[in-house]
Amino acid sequence: MVASGDRGAYTLLVVGCATMMTREEFERVVRAMRAEGVVLSMPNLMLRTELPRYMIQEWLDDIDAPKPPEAAKKTVAGKGVDAIGSLREGFDALKDRVVKDAATRVVREKLGLDDDSSADRRARSSRGKGPRRDLRLAALFGLLGGPIGLLYSAPWLTAALASAVYVAVVLALFFVPLIGTAALFYLVPLVHLACAALGPAYAWRFNRVGARSALLPD
Repeated sequence: MVASGDRGAYTLLVVGCATMMTREEFERVVRAMRAEGVVLSMPNLMLRTELPRYMIQEWLDDIDAPKPPEAAKKTVAGKGVDAIGSLREGFDALKDRVVKDAATRVVREKLGLDDDSSADRRARSSRGKGPRRDLRLAALFGLLGGPIGLLYSAPWLTAALASAVYVAVVLALFFVPLIGTAALFYLVPLVHLACAALGPAYAWRFNRVGARSALLPD
């Protein structure tokens, strides 16, 4: 206890001690006491911090007070900016999806894989209308005739150019001694096997579209 005559000196002492510790230092002391398992009683706090009772109580209440959530701290302008950002992201996602769907639809139409045109072609084929190509015959013609066999179902220009180049190369290699014969021995089987695979592919496209068409869209 402090005598009444020394009350003024005690007050000055308390004020002087209060200036020795900042609020951040007080919070560090409280965290350290909690980590050590020390009870946050008023005597313990006054002993550790040398602060007056009212200041300890005020700062301790502020530390224990629940913090407002971040959403509550946002101003009206901040919420508006967030809403605009969300709308922009949604619009960008919708735009990307529309572009992707449109591109997919165009490719499917070019390849003859779209549902509507496929249904129409199946209905037309079921009625016996429209020319068709046999995939087995296309493979046989490609295997036996090479590029010439592509004339069965491939576009006329494609098959004609491939045939002309094939015949020109074969005739040219015939006039090259030794090397030409060896090249023909390896080249001709490879070309005929490739045409045996391309022939049914062109025939399949012919049946899907109903006319001679390229394997891939432009």
